Amino acid sequence: MATLKNGILNGFSGKVGAVVGYQVGDNFYIRSLPKARKNFTEKELINQAKFKLVQAYLQPFLELLKTGFKDYYTKTGGFRAAIAYTRKEALKGGDNNFYIDAAALKISGGPLAQAPNPAVAFSEEHEIIITWDTTDINSKNEADQLMVLIYDAENFNALTKVFNGAFRKEGILKVKLKDNMQGVKLDVYIGFVAADRSAQSDSQYLGRFEV
Repeated sequence: MATLKNGILNGFSGKVGAVVGYQVGDNFYIRSLPKARKNFTEKELINQAKFKLVQAYLQPFLELLKTGFKDYYTKTGGFRAAIAYTRKEALKGGDNNFYIDAAALKISGGPLAQAPNPAVAFSEEHEIIITWDTTDINSKNEADQLMVLIYDAENFNALTKVFNGAFRKEGILKVKLKDNMQGVKLDVYIGFVAADRSAQSDSQYLGRFEV
């Protein structure tokens, strides 16, 4: 039961519905009641664990996904769309051994053309070299820019290119790998974003490489 202090327009102490009034010196404060702790079912706990895995997996390249999933897959697009897509399409396995399938993961989606005949090579200077065919490029898409994800999924260590990748017309991009990207397995993804940032391509998974 609450107690009014000097009328209804002033402070009160005690409980009223979902709030509690209390006094410290001459001041009155209001706070919400703490929520009762819920006993989650096993299924709910598994769903929470799956969501946490997806979120942790994608977080290292969040900014890339904001661009890659712009206006794609859901009404809002962006990072939330990437989470929804990954949860539905790339999360594999049963309730006790679920994992992210690297080949099913996307970093972008949309109507732009993909890179024809992409290939990956590594140099002695610890660079990754990504190439693609430029034979059929036209003036409408020659300035599309390559987005890149190089990902050490075991350590959640990502190297990305968003608005600083090569143009479609160039057909090649060299990326210096991080010092801590040695002796690990790297998943490589590419996609294009339009010069005016109005659209993206469906991303392409180029494979897993041990460096």
